[in-house]
Amino acid sequence: MDVLQLLAQGMSDKQIGRHLGISDQTARKHRSHLLDKTGVGNVCALLFEAFTSDWLTPPPLQPLPEPERQARP
Repeated sequence: MDVLQLLAQGMSDKQIGRHLGISDQTARKHRSHLLDKTGVGNVCALLFEAFTSDWLTPPPLQPLPEPERQARP
């Protein structure tokens, strides 16, 4: 699940490898196994499956900043 959580944070295989102390090839293999086990074709679909199946909890939404109001002449 560590690899899945790090993928959800937008990390690359290389970044995941460094973070977990494994090679980027090992991180790539873990990602590949996750894709194979879920039967999806890409990381975006994998993350969609993870969030909709409650394997991962999506981060809370951040409120959008208020637009700047310009004074009228």
